[in-house]
Amino acid sequence: MASDKSQKKGKEKWKEKTWFTIVRPNYMGGKEIVKCPGASPEAMIGRRVEVPVSDITGNIKKGNTKAVFKIVSCNGTECETTFDGHFVGDDYIRRLVRRRKDRIDIINKDITKDGFKFVIKAVVVIDGKLNASKIASIRKNSYDLLGEKIRNLSLGELSNYVIGDEITSELISVNRHIFPLRKVEIRRTENLGPVARNKIPEEMLEEPQAPV
Repeated sequence: MASDKSQKKGKEKWKEKTWFTIVRPNYMGGKEIVKCPGASPEAMIGRRVEVPVSDITGNIKKGNTKAVFKIVSCNGTECETTFDGHFVGDDYIRRLVRRRKDRIDIINKDITKDGFKFVIKAVVVIDGKLNASKIASIRKNSYDLLGEKIRNLSLGELSNYVIGDEITSELISVNRHIFPLRKVEIRRTENLGPVARNKIPEEMLEEPQAPV
């Protein structure tokens, strides 16, 4: 009897929930991601949903990469999100780095043009072994490129950039004169949220000048 009452109570609670439509931010197409049940619009705020990057870009090669969206507001039963980051499965990364391959990890954290703290974590895979000097040069070139991109792009621009192919092509290009890179993968990105305006460097607060 107790079990029957518990099941009935669970079904009643489920019926009380509302189905909400979760949509991508406008800078990533504004399309529906998924429908999720929730107790109220307030209860939905802060929830995260994952979607294959291939669903966003149409690139089937990105099927093992997941984009994460965080719900920031709800208008009725439609919930808006912001790009919270993306990640590649650890198993996939391990398969990239096989015997006699060098792995170089690059991590850069900086502030976007519109004031969001953003982290990019990349992994570079190289055939053979490199000396410490070349590894340091590759790490520096990659770190500098990623930092420049974060600082000069808005969150929306950066979100689309990190899930696309251009970022890996540019990392390969800036290091080509040092050593041909076998594979570059952006294994994880994280949107750490807006930074207090008084903590943003002054040069990032300057309004762009209109061309004369």
